[in-house]
Order: sequence, then structure tokens, then C-alpha cells
Amino acid sequence: MPNRNDIDARLAAACNMAERVRALTLPAFVRGMDPENKNHKGVFDPVTEADKGAERFLRDLIEKAFPGDSIVGEEYPEKVGDNDWSWCLDPIDGTRAFVAGVPVWSTLIAVSFRDEPILGIIDHPALNERYIGAPGKAWCETLAGKSALKTKSCAKLSDAVLSCTEPMAMLSRGQLAAYEMIRRTVRFTRLGLDAYAYALTAAGRMDLVIEAGLAPYDIRSHIPIIKGAGGVVTTWHGGNAKDGGAIICVGDERLLDQVYSFLQRAMD
Repeated sequence: MPNRNDIDARLAAACNMAERVRALTLPAFVRGMDPENKNHKGVFDPVTEADKGAERFLRDLIEKAFPGDSIVGEEYPEKVGDNDWSWCLDPIDGTRAFVAGVPVWSTLIAVSFRDEPILGIIDHPALNERYIGAPGKAWCETLAGKSALKTKSCAKLSDAVLSCTEPMAMLSRGQLAAYEMIRRTVRFTRLGLDAYAYALTAAGRMDLVIEAGLAPYDIRSHIPIIKGAGGVVTTWHGGNAKDGGAIICVGDERLLDQVYSFLQRAMD
């Protein structure tokens, strides 16, 4: 574990960055922006000037405060630092929601030490909710104040509330078949939430998130929040989720074996 002072300095800086970047992203969301397509040969992959500007802004703040730290972001090449600290940024997670006027988009900021995420922020400017995770704790900040995050007890898959942002787009044919078996078992499902589903799991409102095709900048911020709130994030085969891929997030660890029994049979 790194020095506590180093953790606290980066936590304070990350929270300040999340607050300051709202001045760029929230006005752009309110007025609306036309996206460009990053993927000219396949499925439409939107990006806006707000995505790019927000990441440049965050990178500049990090480089000034912690010049030796590495930085990985969605929109620009990796910066390789000279120490054990690294930042992972998704300036606007849920760009489709952002463009469509749906307020669940977020800014994701993760800080890792020796490539393991230890600090995470999921900031929802349009909802005025900020979810934060640090070693041994997680909390939410709103206009009403600060409250601890705690996942809820859910021992049976049949009692679980499940989320997946977009199953038909995220999952392969084999993965989708496994997901469908779980969907038919759980209590009910909510779609289209992007990172908000993970935040709601940390807050004890949902129980299970199943997704695939995630990049590190899609998931690293979530891991300290879910862990600090009492939940677990793994890959579909029980591995470390830090590098993305096919991901499971549960509020109650007892759900894992029940979910694995379906997902580990999935064909890519």
C-alpha cells in the first residue's frame, strides 16, 4: 500500500478535478452537441468536442500536480510516467446518453498504484451526484451532503436487480445467450445506465451488472467504489477486472457463484 499522504493528495486532487471539469461538460450537455464518428468502418462510435476538451483539461491538471504520474485516457495517447502512480480517464462516459440528452453520462477518474486501482470517481454532473471510492470506504456527495455507500444484501439471483447498458451491442452471440439465461432468472432488469448502474449498485439500489467489451478506462474508476461499498467486481471467469473485457459487478458476493455458473459456459 502506498504512503497515506500520497493517497490523500491524489484523492483531493481527483475530487477537485471532477468539480472543475463540470464547467466544461455540463454547459455542453445543456446546449447539445453534434457527435463525430470515431469508427469510420463499423458501428457508430460517437465523440464530441466536449469529450476531447474535458480530457485535455484533466490531463493538464494531472501533469501540473503530479508530473511523474502516467495517464491513460479514451481520447488521447498514453503518457508514460516515471513512478508507480497512474491515472485512467474517461471524460464523458456514456457519450450516446450525453448527445441524446439523457442525464446518466459521467466523468470517470481512476488512480492506480502499481497498476491496481485504489481511488475512483464516478461523477454525474447532470444529476449532481458524485460517487467516490478509496481504500476501505466509499461515499456519495450531493447537494444534500455526504453519505456512506453500502451495497445491499441479496443472496439469491432470483431476487436480484440486473443492469447491462446495451446487451445486443456489447455482447457476442454466446455471451448474449448466457446473459439471457440470467435475465430470465433475476427479479427485473434496467438498461441504458452506463456507469450509473455501478454507482447504484454501490448505493444498494441494484444488485448486479453484467457487461462486456469494456476498456480499462470504462471500469477502473468503478472498482474502488464497489469494493469500498462492500461489493465485488471481477471478469466473467473470476479474474481481475482492471483491464476491462467481460465484467461482473455484484453488491453481494454470494451472487458470484450463481452468475459464474451461467457466464463461464458462454462462448466468445
